Amino acid sequence: MIAKSLRQSPRRFLRPGRLVALATGGLLALTGCAADAPLDTLEPQGPISRSIDSLSDPIFLIAGVVFVIIFGATAVIWWKFRDDHSTDEFPEQVHGHFRAEIGWTIGPAVIMAVIAVFTLISHFDLNSEDRTDIVVSVDGESTSWDPEIVIVGQQWWWEFRYYFHGLDDVDLSDARHLPPADIVTANQMVIPIGSEIGLKILSRDVIHSYWIPALNGKRDAVPGRVAPWKIEAETPGVYFGQCTEFCGLSHSRMRMQTIAVDPADFQTWIDEQMQPATEPTTAAAERGKAVFEGQCTRCHVVDGMNDGGGADLVANAAPNLTHLMSRTTFAGGIFELYESDGSLNRTQLEAWLRDAPAEKPAYAEGRRGMPAMGLSESQIDDVVAYLQTLGAAPDLDVIAATEVD
Repeated sequence: MIAKSLRQSPRRFLRPGRLVALATGGLLALTGCAADAPLDTLEPQGPISRSIDSLSDPIFLIAGVVFVIIFGATAVIWWKFRDDHSTDEFPEQVHGHFRAEIGWTIGPAVIMAVIAVFTLISHFDLNSEDRTDIVVSVDGESTSWDPEIVIVGQQWWWEFRYYFHGLDDVDLSDARHLPPADIVTANQMVIPIGSEIGLKILSRDVIHSYWIPALNGKRDAVPGRVAPWKIEAETPGVYFGQCTEFCGLSHSRMRMQTIAVDPADFQTWIDEQMQPATEPTTAAAERGKAVFEGQCTRCHVVDGMNDGGGADLVANAAPNLTHLMSRTTFAGGIFELYESDGSLNRTQLEAWLRDAPAEKPAYAEGRRGMPAMGLSESQIDDVVAYLQTLGAAPDLDVIAATEVD
């Protein structure tokens, strides 16, 4: 039956319905190339991502030429030697044609060799470490910092840890029990522009993959391993990312942002993040702190409250909230913490405190993700009042730039 269908006229394979399906499929494929998208891979914003982009250009060019040659030749051969089935004569065979076999052996080998040259150049460039120390002030003392940041992935958010005295004496072998860092934040990593930033990527539970396409390619976060990587931004801005390794129920909602700022603004950010948590000054915030200590410190850390140990989710940590209000997103980077006018996004924050699994799917029974805490409405109001004391709100331009789509 199949042979019979293949012997029928070529027009049978060019039915209008099939042409429409092919055209629709092509258009759908092109939608993946939308410009100005948060995860746009076609607009590199740093020297590292530009190196990857410069590698892809010749590869796509070569692939395009090969595509045209092969499919063009196929179309010509199909048309020129099409069989009208007026005879059962068997076509002449060209098996063992020496020149043809030499051509289709050497041709691909040359193409692969050319691609290999470009690939190796980019490979050595991407894996080189050519960082320059950055002088920062930590607790009033000038420190020469080899710019490396420890990134820890876990279901379903990212943690960023800054060790300004270097990682030489920092044991990263157990991502569940890392030594105290100078700054610990979540979902938004702040870096200075114009400097190559080394990354040490870890995982506390399953395999994740860290990806900021505007600054570099993907890097897997594998339990029990430390994966070195690097990024660099040339201009201030917000660069969006996404976990790209399926990691469970809320994989698609495990997002992150890199906020690149001028060196002076980076120092200002360090100074703010090094400040202790602000003590509440209102009755509602005092009550909220009491609820937080009783309910939330089993998982979350606020420096000065329970940073001596004890915060222990199954992934062994939940986001450090000491300067929560200095961020613009929460819940793994999927919800905005502020409205566009700079006011608190109270509706979403209260919904999260009321029933987090309803807002972001989680394995709460297995202690993966934030469970429903069973707080009363008055307790929620008080906790929100306390959370508002944790850090200062960012500028409106930062809030606007970090809006979550």
